[in-house]
Amino acid sequence: MSDSVAPGATIVVHWEANKTSQTPNAVKSNKTESGRTRKIILVADPNKGVQPQPGEVWVCKVDRITNPKSESRGAIFVRPVSRKVEYQFAGVYIDPVKAQLIATILQDPRRNLMLEGDQGVGKSTIAAAIARTLGWEYRKVSGGLIKKFVFMLGRYIPTSDSNTLNFRWADSKLVASLREAQSNPRRKFLVMIDEFTRIDEDARDALLDIIEGSVRVLRLPTGEEITVGNNVVFMAAGNVGEGFTLRREDAAAKDRWAIIKILVMPQEEELAHCLRLYPTCSRTELDRAITIINQVRSARRDPKMRLSKTVSTRGAETIAMFLTNGFPIEVALETAVVNQYAGTADDPNSEAGRVHKLIQDALAKK
Repeated sequence: MSDSVAPGATIVVHWEANKTSQTPNAVKSNKTESGRTRKIILVADPNKGVQPQPGEVWVCKVDRITNPKSESRGAIFVRPVSRKVEYQFAGVYIDPVKAQLIATILQDPRRNLMLEGDQGVGKSTIAAAIARTLGWEYRKVSGGLIKKFVFMLGRYIPTSDSNTLNFRWADSKLVASLREAQSNPRRKFLVMIDEFTRIDEDARDALLDIIEGSVRVLRLPTGEEITVGNNVVFMAAGNVGEGFTLRREDAAAKDRWAIIKILVMPQEEELAHCLRLYPTCSRTELDRAITIINQVRSARRDPKMRLSKTVSTRGAETIAMFLTNGFPIEVALETAVVNQYAGTADDPNSEAGRVHKLIQDALAKK
């Protein structure tokens, strides 16, 4: 046994089905990332939301070792820390290190995850892919629809029959998701609050009470109480840009989240992504268009350009659509990129005019 395998050490365990156990999905192992070792036994932890399943690889902490002087006898008792996942995101690129960071944060009940990045870089798609990979249910709640606290829980909707006007309670998407999780305690739910930075401060504070409170109970205006169990994991996403940047939050609010910054795909990844959607598109023309898009993205950091937003991957997809249908690259870039900015292409003092000139200069260098 390696000297590094001692109580408190971290090891990577390959779990397999324990067919002799009467417990469903019970696991056993005698294999780590370093090779075969003595019998590894999982210490049950009811406070840990998700547990290792057969066929999974987990980072585990050694709890204790029986008969430590023997290489073949005794056992290593471990507690799960986080699942080690090799991610394959369909159509979305993310750095593998950031992917593992995200999984680690989500599996620690003491931490909350925030994805920060420009609009259209794939934050929601990444969240959904991680939920699928971990085998969790995924529910997306739009922060733009719950800006005010009064809309966070739901509302009374007027109804009537032939003689009487009545009101019935209608859950918000957030409450509906939490109600579903309460009814299915054996399933894990990832509730992703998109555009979190668009929510007003009073609603954000109320959400944090639910997310971080030691007793997580949501009280509805109807008097009903919904318990938010350990099978609910919250995360959030915030856009970067004027009017909705995460940096507008106060330091104390930001400190509640472990923030992972999501960037646009590398050019080769974005090119391959668009070609999967539009396989008959000219690779050469699309590559040229994405090169120009990346020049526009870089120009955002130029104070003289004064651009309020970047070009999303959706913009690149739209260009691929236009090129596939025979439109010239100039038309595709103006429609999918220039028109996303304020002003007009013929006004050099507007955002659209500055982006238009940058694109025309890039096209002239053909």
